[in-house]
Amino acid sequence: MRIAAILISLIAVLLSLAWVIDKPAFDSGVALAAALAALFSSFFLKRDPKATGQTQEVSGASVGIQAGRDANVRDIKNQ
Repeated sequence: MRIAAILISLIAVLLSLAWVIDKPAFDSGVALAAALAALFSSFFLKRDPKATGQTQEVSGASVGIQAGRDANVRDIKNQ
């Protein structure tokens, strides 16, 4: 995702730079500044963390429910 953000913001910088050269005005300058800010900030994105499994700790007489999707808790009875 980090590389995609860098590439997209680099394309935005190039396009807005072409716009500034073609028609220098306030709006094209603001677009260039925003694209440069996006490019600069994209270098500070953290890498995607490795997916870790779910963990859960249950103690005593409690019931632990862990689901990757929807969980229906109406049918659970304490034993």
